[in-house]
Amino acid sequence: MLAGGVTVFRFHIFAEVDERAHLAYVQEVAEHGRLPVMDHSYVSWQELALEAHTYPRHSSLNPRLIGLRGDSYEAWQPPLYYVLAAPAFLIPSNYRDKVLAVRAFDLLLLALAVATLILLAKAVFGERWPAPCCLALSTVLWPGVIVRVITVSNAALELPMALLYVLVVWNATARPRRRSLVAAGGLLGLCALTQLTLVCLAPLLAFPIAAHLRGRRERSDPADRGATGAVALTIALPIIIVAPWLVSNESRYRALTASSLVERLTEAYESEVHRSGLVAVSSRLWRLDRAALPLEWWQEYRGVLGVLLIALPVVIVLIAAVPVVRDPRLLRSRAAGILAAPLALGLATLIAIVLLEEWPAALFPRYVNPMLPPFALFAAWAWLALRARGRSLLALAAGSSLVVVVTWVYMAGAYYFTHVGATLGIHAAPIR
Repeated sequence: MLAGGVTVFRFHIFAEVDERAHLAYVQEVAEHGRLPVMDHSYVSWQELALEAHTYPRHSSLNPRLIGLRGDSYEAWQPPLYYVLAAPAFLIPSNYRDKVLAVRAFDLLLLALAVATLILLAKAVFGERWPAPCCLALSTVLWPGVIVRVITVSNAALELPMALLYVLVVWNATARPRRRSLVAAGGLLGLCALTQLTLVCLAPLLAFPIAAHLRGRRERSDPADRGATGAVALTIALPIIIVAPWLVSNESRYRALTASSLVERLTEAYESEVHRSGLVAVSSRLWRLDRAALPLEWWQEYRGVLGVLLIALPVVIVLIAAVPVVRDPRLLRSRAAGILAAPLALGLATLIAIVLLEEWPAALFPRYVNPMLPPFALFAAWAWLALRARGRSLLALAAGSSLVVVVTWVYMAGAYYFTHVGATLGIHAAPIR
């Protein structure tokens, strides 16, 4: 939470490339009570003035003449996060304080995500939850996760919603109940209203549905006629929740989503050589080992620190892979299906978007951030299945956390507190 709090106030405003467009979405909802429309919505003069360091005076920048920087190109996103963040935006009067207020709201969502992760660890491991939870929390502490959650975007809600959904799915599978089953369906719909890529988590519903139907057969209770209705409601509920937004898109864009429009818009300003198909996938997969840092800090992947940062996601994967190689039956477990599957489903979805939609920009590590903590819990579960005692797991979690702490000290000295960093021999990084 300390790293998140520092990021709220010290991470340079709009240094995260898309923060400006996400904030424009929040402002449209807060000030006008409506969703912005692609190609007809622009960032506000206040945002441009902050960027040009002229606020509270207007800048000379015209949003209609500066290309993508002036467009509200995130207007195609599902609306749930922006509606929830709107009250925070309205509280202060100073625009810079509005940005910080929304970031503070994101910090609350991060706290909710941490609390949910602890509950998930307790549900999976019982009394042995501390060491696995430490390993999973170390992935939440990665700057690549913290910065993306704290800066204004729907990623702030994406993490707690995904973790809450996985928690409810786990509990609904372990203790089949009609209410928890329907709650899982409802949460899936809310996940889709947060970020469309979270639709990839839909297959997880198969676990509580199967457990519910299996329990009904075992009870052989003729009075339990509502079980089939509960399953039907669970499947229909996500569609019911998302339907109003889809209808709104059909009215505004003549399409269920405006993803194709934003693809064309961003591709016009894409500096990289456009690749498609398997070439695009292979050229972008290497980025996944850079999940520990946000894109804005990728220049820091050098020297010993860079090696340690790349090793963090690799170690998590190895902790899970070694037990699975020794005992492939672990893949048929409930833990594999509910905790490990989200990461695999997320990666498969991103690859499918690149292949089918020819949108290489989709293959960035930040889009699988919500799937990292559950996968870390699976890694811990598999490791404990291989080794009866958890001391080695605790040592791995402690080592991972230590690397993250050292990384944050370095990054704070390079980006947040440059005068302190200079005293420690850390060179200040340029603000882009």
